[in-house]
Amino acid sequence: MKNLLVLIISLTLAGCGTNFLVRTSPVSSFPVTSDIPSNSSDRAKDSLNTMGDPKNANSYGYHPLDPLPVYLMINKSEYLEAMPDETIRIAVATVSGDGGLTFGPAKIGVEGKNYVVILDYIKFGTESFGVKLSQKDGKGERIATLVEVSKASEADVVVPVYVGVGLRLTADVYVKKGEVNLGSLFALGAAAKAEQVSGTLVIQTLGVSGPEISGLIPMPGEISESTIQNAILSLASVKAKIYDSKTSITPRVVGVYNNLGGGEATINGFISSLLQQPMMFPKPNRTLNLPTYTE
Repeated sequence: MKNLLVLIISLTLAGCGTNFLVRTSPVSSFPVTSDIPSNSSDRAKDSLNTMGDPKNANSYGYHPLDPLPVYLMINKSEYLEAMPDETIRIAVATVSGDGGLTFGPAKIGVEGKNYVVILDYIKFGTESFGVKLSQKDGKGERIATLVEVSKASEADVVVPVYVGVGLRLTADVYVKKGEVNLGSLFALGAAAKAEQVSGTLVIQTLGVSGPEISGLIPMPGEISESTIQNAILSLASVKAKIYDSKTSITPRVVGVYNNLGGGEATINGFISSLLQQPMMFPKPNRTLNLPTYTE
């Protein structure tokens, strides 16, 4: 734990002019926006710009990640029990001119734009890591540092991390005409039939493998009604096979909830930190500090 790599990425946020420092140190760190207050004298000023501010919407929320390894602290027979939750999450990103992705709440695609639509079915457990935020210096720079588990009470922000298994559908979409509902696979299929969109659809397993799983994954193809129908069938089939004794299950980090801001640079910081120091799953000796009631 003491030899964590520090990654601090230099970032200038468009529209708010916030710079982040680039350097290496013995503790894992990454950039955040200046909107998140630290335990410092500038808390009151920062609170004027909240996470609910529309200009920050693209920096916050669920971000799917390519599967990242974890240190598994339990036997294989206990994996499914350690992942009690199931959900289907959808994330829509706008593709910028340089190929960068900006995830946001908008689910409507407009003519002439490129998008990436990611739909995750995941069976998961939620873990977290604590982050301590420094004060801003004279240059407006702020550093977010990962807090060791033993010092969790010192964290200013706790970042939810989703560890699980499942299936991911990724559609690269170009809207040729009109507006398209990107938040629904059925609507996307209808738009493809009407020749409103073009693109490709790829299906990826997340921590699920086995001889019977491989045959359920269709080859990548052009977006159409048929490929989307096949994708939905594949999702249902893989979901059913998760509980099969012949299926190999390996929990992975599959997503994070970015509550720090900073967009792509912050997510890259998360990834680097989780690769350099994989999370323990589930965390040992985890307890809930619940109040005790007496009659």
